[in-house]
Amino acid sequence: MAYATVPELEAWLAPEPAPATAVRLLEQASDAIDVALYGVAYDVDDPDVLAVLTKACVRQVQWMVERDDETGALSDVQSMTTGKRSFTRFARSGGSSGSKVTPKLCDAAVDVLRVAGLLTFYPLVVG
Repeated sequence: MAYATVPELEAWLAPEPAPATAVRLLEQASDAIDVALYGVAYDVDDPDVLAVLTKACVRQVQWMVERDDETGALSDVQSMTTGKRSFTRFARSGGSSGSKVTPKLCDAAVDVLRVAGLLTFYPLVVG
């Protein structure tokens, strides 16, 4: 079940209308949030938590719509156009510190989750 409704998405996107695929996008955004919060304990019945999840969900959908990449299929493609020529290559993530991988969760949704305390990271200190 999606963390936000179509009317909530419409309110966030106003004055732009919600896309025809809004229900599917809300489900996909909620799935991305679930992946980011995997292993995090929170009360799903807490109205404050639900409000945070809704806020993150509509921001995630807005990002997906703006990228025009509902499925994430273009997340590893880099392209360039010069004049009449267009060059496209797949970005490889070799694990080096300089490699860039397109995130599955947008910065705005991550920020909402972090500020609310749902997405926290604690360093593991050994020794």
